[in-house]
Amino acid sequence: MNSTIYSLSSVIMGIIIIGAVSLIYNAFAISVSERSRHLGMLSSVGATKRQKRNSVLFEAAIIGLISIPLGIIGGLGGMGITFWFINPMIQGALRGALKLTVSVTPLSILAACVISMMTIFVSAYLPARKASKISAIDAIRQTADVKLTGKAVKTSKFMRKLFGIEAEIGLKNLKRNKRRYQATLFSLVISIVLFLAVSFFTANLTKSLELSQDGVNFDIQVSIESEDTETVDQLMKSIASLDNVTEYSLMRDLTLNSWINQESMAKELHEYVNKDKSMIKNGKYRYDINLHALNEENLQAYAVEIGADYEQLVNPDNLTGIVIDTIPYKDREAGKYVETKAINTKIGETIDLFYAVGGETLEERHLNQLEIAALTDQSTMGVFPAGVGGLTIIVSEQVLDQLMDDKEIPNVHTQLLLKSTDPIATQHQIEDLKENNLSIYNVYKSRQQEEQMIVLMSVFTYGFIVLITAISIANIFNTISTSISLRKREFAMLKSVGMTPKGFSKMINYESIFYGIKSLFYGLPISIVVMYLIHRSLMNSFDYSFALPWISILYVIAAVFIIVSSAMLYSSAKVKKENIIDALKQENI
Repeated sequence: MNSTIYSLSSVIMGIIIIGAVSLIYNAFAISVSERSRHLGMLSSVGATKRQKRNSVLFEAAIIGLISIPLGIIGGLGGMGITFWFINPMIQGALRGALKLTVSVTPLSILAACVISMMTIFVSAYLPARKASKISAIDAIRQTADVKLTGKAVKTSKFMRKLFGIEAEIGLKNLKRNKRRYQATLFSLVISIVLFLAVSFFTANLTKSLELSQDGVNFDIQVSIESEDTETVDQLMKSIASLDNVTEYSLMRDLTLNSWINQESMAKELHEYVNKDKSMIKNGKYRYDINLHALNEENLQAYAVEIGADYEQLVNPDNLTGIVIDTIPYKDREAGKYVETKAINTKIGETIDLFYAVGGETLEERHLNQLEIAALTDQSTMGVFPAGVGGLTIIVSEQVLDQLMDDKEIPNVHTQLLLKSTDPIATQHQIEDLKENNLSIYNVYKSRQQEEQMIVLMSVFTYGFIVLITAISIANIFNTISTSISLRKREFAMLKSVGMTPKGFSKMINYESIFYGIKSLFYGLPISIVVMYLIHRSLMNSFDYSFALPWISILYVIAAVFIIVSSAMLYSSAKVKKENIIDALKQENI
């Protein structure tokens, strides 16, 4: 688990640093582009390359001196506010067992300063080098930023016929301002990668936590050994009606076995079977069957949840059950949590049930056939999927009564599972009943550590999403709005030769679409690679197949076009108000 946490942290921190560097780099690159004429004038009066480079680096140093202390104060304050919000939640889950406080150490402050300074230096160094190479004549004439050839701005005739002259001009604008276009595109790609990576990280962390939990989704387990069914039911109902009990499930459990065809058994069993052929008899492998009979209310709710036919399940003339075929288990040799198929079967197929009788020499007797009504990976309260080589089946009480009719089957016991707002008090109330045949197991305390992990990791991951979303949106708005502002003269020229306000809006909209499509073209494949790396890092402790988060991808596609369009419209709205003559006279922003 430590290996998993460290590798995941490395991937996420790497993504965040790349995002921060790209944001700061774009800011400095645009700043240098804005001041290229000014830097050229400095060259014309004797400024050396070193002086121009150092002017940009000095600017970065000043920004660092201001931003790093503010960032540290904001970080510590943000942690304090976060802890203030989540402490009640943690204490509610852990009954006041834990309280988080902000602890400031010199090493953490030093690390934050060093990482921030390195980030600012890396971000400012390339723009500083560019500033040092700007010649006086090129900078004053402003010919360095845009170098055109006919081939560079060539567009397809199909584009003009399909979308009109506005789309063609918009595409030519992107090609003509290649550096600014690439800076914006890079910001969008980084933003896509940041969001999808953290979204994937969050989803997989949740799945990993689910696999690593024991599956205990109740607070108290009450078992009773009695042959008097009526007395047992009455006692269990009285316990279920106690104060603080919010939910309960009454079920009877039966341990059986079945012989499953070799081709239908779990893939993990094949290796063991190949080593010891004696495990197979007549082409079949012996499975342990855990049969759980739910009461009417719980079975009906469970059937609705997984999409099974409740009426079919309660029909005693047609013995059917729900098979939990997808199970999580811990591979002891590999030290991983693995999700696998417990059995390879289909709805409608039947399972032969056997039970063992006898003393020292057990004898197997055929009980009946059970038809599979549904297959699911979802469990219900108090039902834990069996490990590899076992099978968990949910049935109705009617089906269990039919199976046990006129048969002396051992190992049948009844249990009541409770959820309570105060498990400790509920346990004391049950103990006060002083029933000798009751067995009480309070699982509340054993689940505290898992609940603590879930709460803390949820805050951790959703905090990352908020942080990264803010960085991404700031990055995109900063790059696009500045890029639009730098093109005031260009827009004024288009208006001066007859482009209408409607045509101008269409051109901006098409540019937004081109930005979105191109960023997705690069961003999605890179995101898939990063997500796969995160998946691989999780494979240190878990084992399940890689699956793309299609819902998050759809959100990203929609968000990219919304954010780009908003930034373009916001920036162009200010440009529309510019007077054509004033804009043409203007050399830069």
